[in-house]
Parts: sequence; C-alpha cells; structure tokens
Amino acid sequence: MSVRRSREETRIALFDAALESFAVYGFRQTTHADIAAAVGIGRTTFYEYFESTEDLLVQLVEERLPVLVDEIVGAIPVDSDPVLRMRELGSQTVEFVGLDHLGLILHTEAMQLSPAAQRRVANAHSRLVRAFAEVYDEGVTAGVFRDMPHRIAGQLMFQTVMAAGRTIMDSDDPKARVHEIADITVEFLIKGLSA
Repeated sequence: MSVRRSREETRIALFDAALESFAVYGFRQTTHADIAAAVGIGRTTFYEYFESTEDLLVQLVEERLPVLVDEIVGAIPVDSDPVLRMRELGSQTVEFVGLDHLGLILHTEAMQLSPAAQRRVANAHSRLVRAFAEVYDEGVTAGVFRDMPHRIAGQLMFQTVMAAGRTIMDSDDPKARVHEIADITVEFLIKGLSA
C-alpha cells in the first residue's frame, strides 16, 4: 500500500534522497531519475518540484545551509576575544565542511555549478562569510590579527578551511580524525593571521 505524502513531505524526501545520492555517487553522476526513484515518484513528477538536479541542489543549500550556519555562528560566544572566536568559528566550519553531507557536496561540487547557481550558493553562505570578516576585523582592531586587504584575508581563511575539509574527507576514518585536523588547521590559521 502506497503512503501519500504532502507536497512539502515529498520535497523534503527529494532533498534527503539527493543528499544521499550526491554523497555516494557525486552530483554529476546523479540524475533526476535516480532521485525520483529513491522517493518513489515518477521522473516527470520530479519537475513539478525542481527545474533540474542543479536547481534541487541550490534550493537544498538555500534552505538548509542558513540553518547550519546559524548553529555554527550561534555557538560562538560573542563576548570572547577575537582569537578564541576565530578558533571556534574555524573549528566548527572545518568540521562542517569535512563531515556534513551538505558541506562535502558544496566542497566537491560547487565549482561545477552554473554561474547563477554559484551566486545563489554564495549568497546562502553570506552569514558565515560575514562572521569570519567580523571576527577578523575585531582582531585587527584589537591588534591581535595583522591588517591585510580583506580579499586576501578572506581567501586565506576560506582556502585553509576548505583544505582541512578535504583532508578530513580523504582520511581513512574522517570521524576519528576530524578534531585533530580541525585543531591543527585552526592553529595554522591563527598563526597566519596573528600580528
């Protein structure tokens, strides 16, 4: 007997099936038919929800990433010094990129998206980017971080976190190595930013 789902339940089921399939097979190797079959709907019914697999991924990011970013940023004590805040922000972000299915997909697949989709994904990250920039600026003002052009500081922080995420993904046991890799990465980041 078939279970009837609401439209929103089906949309969420499509997101969940896509996340699983993207994590196992990759974004480019997953078709809309694969995702539809996993949810028990027809291939054409998929298009009642999303224009394409890329559109599904972007909507998934737009819906779920801000919630995850709120959790990461919300866990950082706002009244602590910039170095401690950068440590916490960096560590939480490395763990997200290295272990969370959505973080893994964004790290490995985002550059393959269309320019319009990349802009939408970047917009979904905006609060996290602002959080890093704010902590960096406070550190510069406090004299604990060196003053450099924001674009350079931002790229150094972003690339460091992404490299750590990739290292976690590529390790034999990501869950066992995540804290070690995050600690090393954050130490490297702090030393690189220090005045």
